[in-house]
Amino acid sequence: MNRKSLSLMTGVAAAALVIAAPTAFAQTAVSQSATNSAAITNNPGTLTLGAGDLGLGASAAISTSGAVSSTSATAINQTFNMPALGAVTQSSSNTVTGTISNEGTLTIGAGAAGAGASASIGATGAVAGLSMTGIGGGTTAFNALSVGDVTQGVTLTPVSNAAGVTNTGTISASGLTMSGNGSSAQISATGVMASVSSSTINATSSAGTTVGNIGQNVSNSGIIGNTSTGLTVGDLSGKGASASVGATGAAAQVSLASIGGTGIAASTLGTVDQAATNSAAVTNTGGTVTTGEVSGAGAGVSISAMGALNSLGMSSIGSNGIGNTVGTVNQNASNTAAITNTGTIASGALSGAGSSASIGATGSAASISVGSIADTSASGIPTMGNVSQVSSNTAAIQNTGTVTLAAGNMGNGASAAISAVGAGAFASFRSVK
Repeated sequence: MNRKSLSLMTGVAAAALVIAAPTAFAQTAVSQSATNSAAITNNPGTLTLGAGDLGLGASAAISTSGAVSSTSATAINQTFNMPALGAVTQSSSNTVTGTISNEGTLTIGAGAAGAGASASIGATGAVAGLSMTGIGGGTTAFNALSVGDVTQGVTLTPVSNAAGVTNTGTISASGLTMSGNGSSAQISATGVMASVSSSTINATSSAGTTVGNIGQNVSNSGIIGNTSTGLTVGDLSGKGASASVGATGAAAQVSLASIGGTGIAASTLGTVDQAATNSAAVTNTGGTVTTGEVSGAGAGVSISAMGALNSLGMSSIGSNGIGNTVGTVNQNASNTAAITNTGTIASGALSGAGSSASIGATGSAASISVGSIADTSASGIPTMGNVSQVSSNTAAIQNTGTVTLAAGNMGNGASAAISAVGAGAFASFRSVK
């Protein structure tokens, strides 16, 4: 998972549970449904932030969304205060025949991005999201979180988008250093997304998260276009920091992540069933993504276009290495429309362990990834049930890109790549020190 996929929902939480104070509202079961049938346009001009740092978990965003169902638990510099949740059931449908359109320019002065801070410009058709995020200042311990079964769309009624989704805009922040662990800068256009994520950043300790069975079904039939002219930030020195420009038709994602933590306990997921279908053209013109040196462990720069994606990611970066437990995994991704991606990356050296710079176009992908990068102890070995992956593509895939890196040594396990893939089924278990 893209580690920042839920940032697309900034400012649009339909019924979010934001857990940051002792008076937080507790709900044992969550049932959410969101339907949009009208065109939406957001054209704010320029959002400008003067010089200064972005604090822990701070965000600056320009976004437009059609239909959003969202449940979130967030703790920043203090422990979670959330009772156990029961079943979470979410449906979102964007049925408008018009367009979901987002424009704007985000300008940020010189400063440093704190842990978990983000800058984003994005347009989204339909979203169903469950997120649990703990961000510490270096002295924070997080308690256990528990959630029942999660259902995001069902077989006959998937989370769906039928509208055209377009996004334009730039992020200009050449003086902003992405020094915080897990900080990000992102420009995106997405048809439909279902996401379940649990992440801890800079925790002194964290008990594991338990989630029941997860079912995700997403479908996109609207034309997706991201015509950004570019994104500029300074050095990516934070662990897991990222800068990306992308367009996606349909994505179902589950992620467990620990960045810069100590004493992190394993999490447990039940059976994971994911289905994603894309049947409309996806075009991304990423412009030029310019960054300074990519020195953070696991930091990355990317420009991408994706038709249909199923993703289960478990990552530990600069943490203590975690062996999570997951039940049976079933993934089915299908793309039947043209996917086009273009862009240029101009970056400093990839000096961070496991750092990356990539430009790619993919029709469909079923992906499981387990990564341990620059961890302080031996990599945790996951316990997993059987895995079934099906990926199919029947349309043309086109990718054009240029990656230019400044002189300098590449870190252990660093990678630079330009690629085009029709259909892929991937299972990756990776450890880099």
